[in-house]
This record gives sequence, C-alpha cells and structure tokens, in this order.
Amino acid sequence: MKSGFVSEIRTGTIIVNGYATQGLTQEMLNFWAEDLTYVTYYSYGFNAQGDLIPLNDTALLQYAYNSGVGPLMALTPYNEYGEYSYDLTRIVFTDPNARDRLINNIVLNVLGKKYFGMVFNFGYIAPQDREQFVVTVSKAAARLNSMGALVMVSITPGINDMGIDYAALNKAANFIELKAFRQAAGSETPGPLSSADGIYNFLAFNTVLDTRKVLLGISNYGYDWAIPSPENYLPAQMLSNDDAERQAKELGAVIQYDDRAKAPFYLYHDVAGIQHIVWFENEESIKSKLQLVDEFDLGGISIWTIMSPFPAGTRAIRDSARVLKVKV
Repeated sequence: MKSGFVSEIRTGTIIVNGYATQGLTQEMLNFWAEDLTYVTYYSYGFNAQGDLIPLNDTALLQYAYNSGVGPLMALTPYNEYGEYSYDLTRIVFTDPNARDRLINNIVLNVLGKKYFGMVFNFGYIAPQDREQFVVTVSKAAARLNSMGALVMVSITPGINDMGIDYAALNKAANFIELKAFRQAAGSETPGPLSSADGIYNFLAFNTVLDTRKVLLGISNYGYDWAIPSPENYLPAQMLSNDDAERQAKELGAVIQYDDRAKAPFYLYHDVAGIQHIVWFENEESIKSKLQLVDEFDLGGISIWTIMSPFPAGTRAIRDSARVLKVKV
C-alpha cells in the first residue's frame, strides 16, 4: 500500500483529495479521477463502545480502484441514527478502553477493505479535550503508519482554535486539512464561500505548521441568496459551481469578481422581482487558491465534494500543478 506520505511529494506535485458520499457513481468518479490522489468516503460513525457504524462502501471502494484513486475512510462522531454527537467524542477522549477499541476497529477496517488511510472529521473540539484529541490522533497514526496507511485530521481554522493544538496535530498526523470555506453558508448572510485574504492571513501568521503536511480545503458549490431587503436575508439555495455559471449565462447576469476575496459573484432579479446574489467558485478563483498552495508550499488541496462535475476546477488544477498519483 503506497500512502503518498509527505516525503513522497515531489516539487511541483500536489496531493488532491476529494470527498464523496454514498451516492457516488463510477461515472462521477471517472470525471475527477485524473485529478485526484485520494477519494475520501463520508462517513463512518461509531458508538460508545468504540465499534464502527458500518458504511455501505463495497461499490465505492471498487470505483476507486477502477479509477486509480486511493480510497480513504472518514470518521465522524455520528451515532447509529446518523446524528452528530459530541458525547461520543468525549467518550473516546475519556475512556481508554473505548478509544483503543475504536482505533483497533479502524485499523481492521483499513486493512480488511484496503483503504489507504483515514480522516478524523471530528469538527468541534472542546478546549478541555485539546490534549486528548492529539493523543487519539497520535495512537491511530502510530498503528496505521506502521502498515503504510495515512492519517489526516480535518480542521476548520479560526472557528475552534482553543480546542486545536495545531503544532501537535501537525506532528502527529500525516496531513492536516484546513476547511477554509463556509459549510453552513446557506443560513448565513451572503458572501464568498472562501475568502483568499482570510486564508492568506491564517497561513502567514501561523508559524507552527509544517506546510507540506497541510491540504487547503476547497468548496465545489455555490449559494444563491434571495434578498428581499438588506435586513432580511432568506436561507440560500445550494447549487453546483457549474450550475451557478450556467445560470448566470441563462439569465444574462454579469459575473463580477471580488479582488480581495478572489471570488466570483453575480446579481439578478427573479420573476417576482426579488433580487438575488450568487457566490460560487470558478476557474479564476480556484487558480488563486492554488497560487496560495504554491506560495506557502502546501501539500495540496481537498475538495468538498466531488459529487458534481466542475470542469473549470479541473482545468485550474491541470494548469497549475501535477497531481500525485498513488499505486492502487
């Protein structure tokens, strides 16, 4: 099993990870395959005893091997009902037996199903659990690295920094994924999904990271906000980047570009006369993020998600870097 550890990343080559859910088809993955190192299947959960909650991933794994992409398993504190539960996270951090059982089950799953590794997608970490999060990642990495599999930790920078020991996690894991984009933007006020100036500031002032072990998170979606009045934003509708650009052309909307955020947007009025604003990603904005990868010597990027095609995104990747491929 060839992992694609940081020591294997060559100059001018980047790692590209893409997330997929159980709706993935072979056709969907084939669109992205040339530009992916890994595909991460989202997501396994676990229970209070440390047992994994199964993911129906037989077909997904076959798709990855058919396409020459290394599969990774994501682990999220989802209970048996598919609900996020921080109580599960606390149990893993405070009960050594549950933690050891969970890590052992991860190792058995990676080995048995021929995953290339796993991603800790724990989200929020309470400040009092900061140290135990590092311990958990370190134990898992020691086991998995010994058999050639990798461990990645997914973090949203600037949201939960009190619970994140960046230096220790950067040392413990093979990669840290920085989710530098808004995931719940539909219920928030309109704005860019990912602001290049915010990413730049985080990377420029965070001196503890080994940047070659950092993957920059990139979103493959946009949001369409209806704006009845400046004080009353309605929940936005998610759409793919490709659909956002297509809609602009159909409506005759002029796509503008925010030079500070390095993000495209456009305005239009619907049939009821309500104004809308759409923020999304295009080839230019993806290239700006890949320039940050180059400027800060990052290990690569991680795309949420690959469930819809994004031709402009793949063009930007091919124009900007060579993608590391692993032997499957």
